[in-house]
Amino acid sequence: QSYCHRLQHDMYFLTSTSRLNEQVVDKIVLQLNRVYPQILTNEEAEKFRNPKASLHTRLSDLLKHLQKKGDRHCQEFYRALQINAEQLFNDLPSRKIL
Repeated sequence: QSYCHRLQHDMYFLTSTSRLNEQVVDKIVLQLNRVYPQILTNEEAEKFRNPKASLHTRLSDLLKHLQKKGDRHCQEFYRALQINAEQLFNDLPSRKIL
């Protein structure tokens, strides 16, 4: 199963009931931007960290953005999620299927 399909499967879980807080989302965005600037440019990172938009909206937009970019981008999101929120990563629906 591709990482993009996994992300599509996990999207509701990740965006529902505030599983990811502001700090964790910021860490993930910064990691994707600083470690892999080809995945998230500075401009894109600023957009996904903008406190004027709700966390749910920013997270949904980030996940959709990564899915459009391709499998490697989705894979790096999972890597960042595992580093910054390991328990949540382990609880993902797609991990239970695997």
